[in-house]
Amino acid sequence: MTQPVPAEAPRTGSDYIIPHLAALVSDTRLVALQPHCVELADLSRVSASEAAMKYGGGVMLLEQGVPGWDELLLKLAMDRPSTAVIVLSDQIPGNMVRALMKLDMSDVLPASSSPSDITEAVERFREVTTGGVGGSSVCWAFRGAVGGAGVTTIAIESAFELARRFGPGRVCLVDLNVADGMTTSFLEAVPKLDLTALSASPERLDPRLLAAWCYQHESGVSIIAAPRDPDGDALATEPAILRLLDVACGVFEFTILDMPRHMMPWTKAVLGAVDEAIVISELTVPSLHAAADMAREVDVLRRDRVPTKLVLNRMFQKKRLRAEFALDKAEGAIDRKIDSTITSDWDAARTAVNLGRPIAEVVQKSPLVADVAKLVQMMLPEEMQTAKPVEGKRRRRG
Repeated sequence: MTQPVPAEAPRTGSDYIIPHLAALVSDTRLVALQPHCVELADLSRVSASEAAMKYGGGVMLLEQGVPGWDELLLKLAMDRPSTAVIVLSDQIPGNMVRALMKLDMSDVLPASSSPSDITEAVERFREVTTGGVGGSSVCWAFRGAVGGAGVTTIAIESAFELARRFGPGRVCLVDLNVADGMTTSFLEAVPKLDLTALSASPERLDPRLLAAWCYQHESGVSIIAAPRDPDGDALATEPAILRLLDVACGVFEFTILDMPRHMMPWTKAVLGAVDEAIVISELTVPSLHAAADMAREVDVLRRDRVPTKLVLNRMFQKKRLRAEFALDKAEGAIDRKIDSTITSDWDAARTAVNLGRPIAEVVQKSPLVADVAKLVQMMLPEEMQTAKPVEGKRRRRG
């Protein structure tokens, strides 16, 4: 995302915040690491198989001497080699060295390493996976051309699709509908963003404070949302929102924005800066014209950046006969390309929100989920397009 505010000084290990870390370490070290992580998972209470299945593909910290550390490392080397592993050890056994060599990314630090040493090691992993370019985060903004277009559902599913591809702790979903957002209700999450404090002193927001305002969904997506407040729009000033997104994009590799349809003081600045602006609509004549108008307006804001994507939601499945006109006619009517379509799956969506889970976890073969996966694939930067779901992902060894 293009930085909307002046860049800060380069981060060091002492101020870098790890989005997500799964750790099998001593209780003392676990406590010391807590202020340095958005989400810190304690693996001492789960089996090696469960830890590998749930957290494999992300970043793990293992401390030699803690019961089960060797079993978990061997399990990761065999079943989840895409996991980035840091081992704290002064003299690691030979068979554990061989296990580390089977991982795509690994590092060994002295047992006396401080939390800042560990965060620096995690940051090095991040530099490898992002090509070593600082600030190379990806930010996408989803906005509805009409009310009830399903923006929140598509934003949620896109965020969780990214987490499945790239692993836990790397994706943040931000609900910018501060007055009446539904993201936390859809996912049974806790709205932790203190909008009053943010608007009063935007400059005080740093990665540590952001960590306190993040809710970590068990599937690996961090969620930033404020409690529903009819006066929320008045608190969401441009400096506050831009600072929030600036810090989020500095911490997370992928930041997904669920934006309100109505114009806010910060809307133009955000849409002009994000990597992808996506307008969601439906295949009806009024919705199409509203979407085309909005897309053209956003294109003016984005100037030489990637043109706005136009996505039609709630499309009927092809096997069902409905009075729906063809896409080529729709494109002709608005004189604009329709970049993607999302198939309607009302039953799956209803079940998912009732359970507080993403649709992909409830109905894995939902056509809606498949279409969102295609949309995500289309928008990913070229260097990321070859990435497969984290179970089969192969990272470059650092």
